[in-house]
Amino acid sequence: MFNNLRETVKALNADVNNVANSERAKKLRSKLLKIGIPMAVCGFLGVFICFAMFAVGGFSSVSNFDGSFGFPTEVLVPFMLFIPCSIVGGIGVTITSIGLKIVITGYTTNLIKEAVGHNCPNCGESINPGMSFCARCGTKARKECPNCQYVNPYKNQFCEKCGSKLN
Repeated sequence: MFNNLRETVKALNADVNNVANSERAKKLRSKLLKIGIPMAVCGFLGVFICFAMFAVGGFSSVSNFDGSFGFPTEVLVPFMLFIPCSIVGGIGVTITSIGLKIVITGYTTNLIKEAVGHNCPNCGESINPGMSFCARCGTKARKECPNCQYVNPYKNQFCEKCGSKLN
């Protein structure tokens, strides 16, 4: 049961790892974070400033009410800028979130690769990279290349030295 699960995780991780840690993904996440973080900061800073200007302008217009109708400029301008600043901040947060998801996916796939890659294929016991056999069950932890006799880690499908398919 666990062998199938381990192989499934390895197969899924190989695909995700190739995508999440590719140069294209690294450039994309860098660009997303460079755009998203400043947008979010500027947008929400604008919202805060608009809110403060609206509160101050509203308070001063009520205290200096001269009997005229309509909204004073001190209240109208921040009120009108509040919505666009909110939208810019929201878009910035969304873009940053996407960039961070790519970063997290890259780190997670590396962690899974490390965790799954150094375990016994039979019992799941942790195996040090230099060990040839599992200390718990005695299962072979290395594969010998049939072509060049180079000893490869058990997780390898192909020989690191000559590229031949391993059994």
